[in-house]
Amino acid sequence: MTKFKQFLYYLVSNADLSSYESFEDKKKSFLLYLFSYFFVTLMLGFMIYNALSGDFGFLIANSIALVVSSLLYYLFKEKKMLHFVTTFFVVTIMLLTTFFAQTGGIDRTGLYFTILIPLPTILLVGRRKGLLLLLTFVTVNLLGFILFADLDWYPHYNMDNGGRLGIIFFLITLMAYANEYAFDFLYRRIEKLSESLVQSQQGFKDLAVSKERFVSLISNNLSDHIGGFAGIANLLNDEYDELDEKHKRDLIRSLANFSQQNYRLLGDLMKWSTSQTGTISYQPRAVKVEKIYRDVVELYHPQIEDKKLSFFLKMKSNSEVYADVDMAGAILRIFVSNAIKFSREGGEVRISAEEEGDDMRITVSDKGVGMSEENLLRANSSVPFSNPGSLNEPGVGIGLILAKEFLQKNKGTFFIESTLGLGTVVSFTLPLVE
Repeated sequence: MTKFKQFLYYLVSNADLSSYESFEDKKKSFLLYLFSYFFVTLMLGFMIYNALSGDFGFLIANSIALVVSSLLYYLFKEKKMLHFVTTFFVVTIMLLTTFFAQTGGIDRTGLYFTILIPLPTILLVGRRKGLLLLLTFVTVNLLGFILFADLDWYPHYNMDNGGRLGIIFFLITLMAYANEYAFDFLYRRIEKLSESLVQSQQGFKDLAVSKERFVSLISNNLSDHIGGFAGIANLLNDEYDELDEKHKRDLIRSLANFSQQNYRLLGDLMKWSTSQTGTISYQPRAVKVEKIYRDVVELYHPQIEDKKLSFFLKMKSNSEVYADVDMAGAILRIFVSNAIKFSREGGEVRISAEEEGDDMRITVSDKGVGMSEENLLRANSSVPFSNPGSLNEPGVGIGLILAKEFLQKNKGTFFIESTLGLGTVVSFTLPLVE
């Protein structure tokens, strides 16, 4: 038993499984390797027996089968023609077995070889194709019996033995079919488990990357904002008596501005971190773009008044989008906030919405300071950056990243174009209600 196990281990370790991607192909490759090995060994044994007993007809048939199987083995090992070889290998075995059954084989035992056919047939070519081949095999042999049974050269088999062999043939077919079905069932379960493990592994990788990005965002943005706030506070504390009233008011206004920006930054960081961990609530529903627009303009009304900006809304459709209302509002707020921030005093901001296939395209454009090519590349990437506004308003630096994260959750797209000194156009899509 130990030597047999060592022999099986030798066969298994020498099977080429790395050349095939799917588990099904790996299984076929391994089984074809085993069946080919045993088939060649069996043919060589038959050929020696045929030569010694003088059965030259069977010697020629076995030799042809050996040559054909050797050619198929070459195509299998060197050319990796797995599916072609498995089918024709089974056909070769069937033709040889049909020859044995119709001529009697060695000492009229040819019919006994037929009971072995279901195993390689179903295991190598699959259940459906295997059953079709077996049906063809049985039909051909039954036709041979009907057409040639009365001829002198045709072997006259015992009908009782033929019936018993037929039952065994059916049972082996049934077991091979059940084995292949069970294998497919277990394989699907293993495949689902494997996919789940891969997704979990990717999730851990994404979480690690998100953690690094989160730390980077905090260090690059929060430190700058808090540092600026601390610098102004220290200046007021150390030189308060030496400063004139106008300078004091300007510094206090800057402190208030920094406080608002720090509060927004912390809020955006919290939203972004929860979106990365998958804990943020996502509840899409039908909503009109105009309602989102009204809420955003009302929120930024003080800044619009301070810069004396003109706001225009152009709606080419009154259709509803299917999105999370809070996320959709946050996306538009980020883009409108940036448009206000980078607009010059007395400038204008335009918001338009129009249907585009199954989506609603919403565009926010301004005629402000625009962006350089370098900053435009950053805006299209996942790299956080921040520039001061037209009146040196400090930036948060995470807005575009958060907007793109929310768009991804809502199955939307993002596009931005900008020319330095001329302004910026940002557009995004949200799916329409079906």
